[in-house]
Amino acid sequence: MTAATSAGLRAILPILRCPVCAGALHPVDGAGTVRCPAGHGFDVGRGGYLSLRSGRARRVTGDTPAMIAAREAFLGAGHYQSLTARLGALAAAVAVHARRSGDPAGAGGGGPRDPGGEGGDGLAVLEIGAGTGHHLAGVLAAMPAGTVGVAADVSPHALRRAGRAHGRIGAVAFDAAGPWPVRDESVHVVLDVFAPRNPDEMRRVLRPGGLLLVVTPAPDHLGELRDPMGLIGVQAAKGDRLDERVGDRFVAQDVEHLDVPLTLSADEAVDLALMGPTGHHRSADELRDRVAAHWPSGGLVTAVARFQLRTYRPR
Repeated sequence: MTAATSAGLRAILPILRCPVCAGALHPVDGAGTVRCPAGHGFDVGRGGYLSLRSGRARRVTGDTPAMIAAREAFLGAGHYQSLTARLGALAAAVAVHARRSGDPAGAGGGGPRDPGGEGGDGLAVLEIGAGTGHHLAGVLAAMPAGTVGVAADVSPHALRRAGRAHGRIGAVAFDAAGPWPVRDESVHVVLDVFAPRNPDEMRRVLRPGGLLLVVTPAPDHLGELRDPMGLIGVQAAKGDRLDERVGDRFVAQDVEHLDVPLTLSADEAVDLALMGPTGHHRSADELRDRVAAHWPSGGLVTAVARFQLRTYRPR
């Protein structure tokens, strides 16, 4: 592995496994690859992320460069800081529980022993559909100093940013819909913010005292913008169906409702629409025209982002 490879990526290798044979992965010095004992090799891209997508993976590309740039701009402006802070607080409670229960770094679960080397007791957070890594970076900032983060996504444009979002994040490309190249019971928190969910894999990789933390949109999320900007609608009873899907693998703990009032410029409103699923269907120019039509003369756009935060413990 080259010197340009991030320390975060090196730190998370003990958590990962070969997607072909499930063997351990080790860096090949100077080669920009990692390899398992069976000889399966995987490249570290110039963007600093590791691709663990095998030839059997689906052909999905994830979010576009424009969508990722919009997400980075919007989240970087701090509009969802209250959501990030709450995710950090919920995840940090897992670290307290792990220490009180005597769950040391990786004992019994194949996880790393203090991979960050800074007293994090081998704690690890995995975010599915991590995008730019914004929320994961905030969660790591709230947890013990040696905690490491795995940012998983399929978009190369997202992974290049996620690998730079925090010094203890390693960015990895794999498809959340299939088997995950992550070792059994190797992570303490699985974080999912508006991302696809794979209950079987979520349960497999979580440690016994771990936490599954899922954020879904409330039914009226950004309702003020839905018709004027042509946003993709929120599925009714999405949260209830989630409880049903994971019920045989997880015990539901709590549901929190978080409302975030937004006052946005026209450009910020376009970024907000573009960074979500609407970005796959509408161009930035179309969204700007819609904003101009409904909020003329540079008027501010107001809306409320409404989130539901669900926490689950493994059965």
